[in-house]
This record gives sequence, C-alpha cells and structure tokens, in this order.
Amino acid sequence: MTETTAEAIPDAIGYGFAEMVTLARLKGGDAAVLSAEALRVDGYLNNTDMVSAGASSLVARGLAKAENDGLLSVSGPTAAVAGLLSSATRRIEISLLTAEGGDSVVFMESDDIHLLFQPRAYFTWWAMAQRPDVAAAEANLMVIKQHLDNNPEGGATLRRREDPTGQTLYVKKGGDGAWTTGTAGSQQENIIETMGVDEASLLEQIRTIRKD
Repeated sequence: MTETTAEAIPDAIGYGFAEMVTLARLKGGDAAVLSAEALRVDGYLNNTDMVSAGASSLVARGLAKAENDGLLSVSGPTAAVAGLLSSATRRIEISLLTAEGGDSVVFMESDDIHLLFQPRAYFTWWAMAQRPDVAAAEANLMVIKQHLDNNPEGGATLRRREDPTGQTLYVKKGGDGAWTTGTAGSQQENIIETMGVDEASLLEQIRTIRKD
C-alpha cells in the first residue's frame, strides 16, 4: 500500500478500528508500531482480514482510493493522519479519570503535524488538529484543565509513551484555584504530592514530562 503526501491537517475526523489499523500499516516501520500501540490497535497490524476491512471502509467512505495496481492511496486529511502515525516522535498519553472510571487521549507529534486522538464508542477514534497558535505543552494543559473543570473530583495523568522510565505526572484540583500534583516512575511505588501548585508551575511540570 502507498499513500500520497498532503499538507492538509484535519480539524476533526473519525476513523473506525479497522481503518486505524490500515492507516498504521500504510508505511509501517517502528514509529507506526508505537503509534498503533498508543491507539490500542497494534495486535491487528499483521491481520490481513482486518487491514482489508479497514481499506474497504476507507474506500467506501471516500477517504481512500484503490489504484489500478491494487495499492491503496490516501490524500488530504487522511494522508496527514497516516503520515503522522508512521513519523511521530512524541506520543503524550493523558488519562482522564472520574469516579466511574476514565479513558485516555493521545497527542501525537512529528516535526510538521500535531494531532489529538480521542477515543469514542465501538473502538473508534477522532483525530483533531492541535491549534497552531498554542504550544504543545499548553494544549496538553488545556485538556487537563477542561477535564477537571467538568469533573472537579476526578484526576488526570500525563506521560510520554517513549520514555523508558515511565515517568508520569498526576494532577488533581487543589484549593483556591491551585493544583495538587505528583510524579512517579515505573520503579517508584509511592507518589509524593505537592499541593498549592499554580498554573505556571503545572505547565512547567508538563514540559518536564514531555522532555521539551
């Protein structure tokens, strides 16, 4: 399969589970495997039936074309998504926690494209372009703030999936408009909380986890 190059970045577009598998397979490579892991579809990358189903769905929706040589080509926003899956160098996973459970969103970044992947029902994903006037760390902070504004008793975690230490930032609302934060790595059992963290300090902690 091949894909065409495109500069367009989608504002928001939804993809099914099989479609995401197919887009991750277009170029393949180590980055595509890491992206598929982040989107929880990596177990199907070598499943030809799943890839075929995804390709069929993309063609039926007008998001891809079956060329005369039998290869699949994509353009426009879908090419941007496929290109990012195979070229991302940073994958920031933010878990949004509530009393009932929670889910994770994934920011993926390459040199040219920054997208937010948000899960929806039936293993679908929405891909949304990051605002060009907002730095990546600030976009991460905006998602956390919105979640905790809507769920003041909830929490959020942020980690860079490529970081072998597993360093994770934990965030919840504190008093008087401040935040309570903590960090821990894969080899650290206890989280030491810091209360009274202001927004500037929280943003700096996010940049540290991101390794900006």
